[in-house]
Amino acid sequence: MHHYWHVILESLIDTAKILPFLFIVYYLIELLEFKWAFKIQNNKWLKGKGSPLFGSMLGCVPQCGFSVISTDLYSKGAISVGALLAVYIATSDEAFPLMVANPKSLPWLIALIGVKIVMGILVGYLSILLYKIFFKKRNIENIVRTIDQKHEHNEDEQEFELSHGGCCHHHVEAKSFDWLHPMLHCLKISSFILIINILFGLLTHIWIGEATLMNFLNKSLWAQPLLAVLIGLIPNCASSVVLTEFFLLGGLSFGALCAGLCVNAGLGIVFLFKQNKNWKENLFILCMLIVPSLILGYALNFV
Repeated sequence: MHHYWHVILESLIDTAKILPFLFIVYYLIELLEFKWAFKIQNNKWLKGKGSPLFGSMLGCVPQCGFSVISTDLYSKGAISVGALLAVYIATSDEAFPLMVANPKSLPWLIALIGVKIVMGILVGYLSILLYKIFFKKRNIENIVRTIDQKHEHNEDEQEFELSHGGCCHHHVEAKSFDWLHPMLHCLKISSFILIINILFGLLTHIWIGEATLMNFLNKSLWAQPLLAVLIGLIPNCASSVVLTEFFLLGGLSFGALCAGLCVNAGLGIVFLFKQNKNWKENLFILCMLIVPSLILGYALNFV
């Protein structure tokens, strides 16, 4: 019983060490979302030839609210499919604050951001090309022009419509800053981290043993990208916490981490299937997330 309490105590200490830093980071992220999230609705850069590039840059902001808002804009024809996929792939969600809170992982964070930006751009442009092949009847440019004209006459209504729930189902409002949500979100993520630390501690120190567990993980390297993608598709911030924490604890390869986080678009995918009635388009977007992410994961693991 003493060993169990030791694992729990160590997990509490490790979690408490990063709690103040997470608290600061989440307030900064919330403030950034409040300042910029609703400005993308009239951003012409997300509609033209450079849309995947700018979508990928926008996705770097570690806040799932951007994926939800981008999804709404796409369902209205206001941004390109390339920009949408670039935002989905590039967004880091909980990985950014968790890795920033661990100074030793900063080189990995830089590499992760770089990989996701490049992937977002490449998949974004590829999706635009394939979209034109598979969906010949839909003229995106005409729809964009129609939406632009509608926005010019109804900007206030659009601003109201672009109030959506984030990963914790809080409302992202254009006119009010939610001071309570960052604290609640920080506590929620910290509880996930604590649970993962306790489980990993029990596995490595009591139930299985560190050497046995690491040997198993090394032998199952071929399956890690697939498992990471399946976890990443779960529409909850807990999935990115699980992936990032297991990587930081040494239980997940970098390739698998990239694969899982590239498909992890928060509530964006759920909102896409709810808002966009063209299920063929939705499946196309989902495939353009999963297939390149799997290829990336296995390439980083074995090449």
